[in-house]
Amino acid sequence: MTQRRLNIVDEMALSRLTPPETKTHEPSHGDWIRILRDSLRMTQAELASRARITQPHLAGIESGKTDPQISTLRRIFEAMSCYLVLEPRPRKPIKEVLRGRARSVALKRSKQSMGTMALEHQAPEAEVFKQLLEKRTYEILTDRREKLWQQPADD
Repeated sequence: MTQRRLNIVDEMALSRLTPPETKTHEPSHGDWIRILRDSLRMTQAELASRARITQPHLAGIESGKTDPQISTLRRIFEAMSCYLVLEPRPRKPIKEVLRGRARSVALKRSKQSMGTMALEHQAPEAEVFKQLLEKRTYEILTDRREKLWQQPADD
């Protein structure tokens, strides 16, 4: 399978994906349901009825004890006249994730070849190894045919 280059619209969408600025507690979907339900002066029973779920199920979702399906969340929020919007939030910038994975692949490959060289007493010094690692990382990043995600993550 050949990988396609990202078009301008895809690039713009990716640029909007930014990690959270600070590590603050964001309300969970259960928190939002409770906050909105209270603001709308609805009881759990009323909301559950409008969303076509049971009140105990709603209570479990609000408390975080139940992990609902997206379709259930959509019905709950629609019952409160809200849209449900799902949005990915990367833990760190996407380019940083890509570079880290490329570096991990480069490091694994370099260690394999360096191990062989060490057995033959030909291993390069640390600074030379670092430069080779950076070069391999760059080559992996610029070659779109490189497979970065076939091995389990070790980063």
